[in-house]
Amino acid sequence: MSARTDYLGPALRIVGVPLGIAALMLRPVGTPAAVGIVALVGVIGLLTPTSKSADVVPVRWLAVTGLGLAAFVVARVLVQAVPAPSHTWAIAGATVAAVSEEAFFRRLVYGWLASSYSGLLAVLVSAACFALVHVPAYGFISLPLNLAAGLLFGWQRWASGTWTASAVTHVAANFLQMGGVFIL
Repeated sequence: MSARTDYLGPALRIVGVPLGIAALMLRPVGTPAAVGIVALVGVIGLLTPTSKSADVVPVRWLAVTGLGLAAFVVARVLVQAVPAPSHTWAIAGATVAAVSEEAFFRRLVYGWLASSYSGLLAVLVSAACFALVHVPAYGFISLPLNLAAGLLFGWQRWASGTWTASAVTHVAANFLQMGGVFIL
């Protein structure tokens, strides 16, 4: 790490995390502006320096991702939610949202907390923040579901060693919510 990155990383985290959470809470859901805001938060998550992740074992990544996907498939079968719109822009927006939110919450927020405190605290705090940013758009009734999803995504981040397992699962969960059928 360069000296510049040593100073820049903490400053970006201290400013970027609260700004990212505020932007997600205030986004005008269902608008093109919301997609842009979520994408920008994802860029913050991707560009902010974090400590190096553990080496990723492909078999472990596949198992963790498979378990997460299976959990959402079972939940979708058990709870017949009203499908969200599935037109092209909704699909693109849901994909951008899923990847951006995972880059922010599981790469940046989780990575920051896990490197300074513990994996358990990182899972809990990133899940709580994830659930809270969805309340303005979906109401407090969505809090338990989004908290459970955030805990699953956080566990995937911890168990796989990378945020990409939760990103793949989050994209699939959004497609399932739209009633979509997809092939992995």
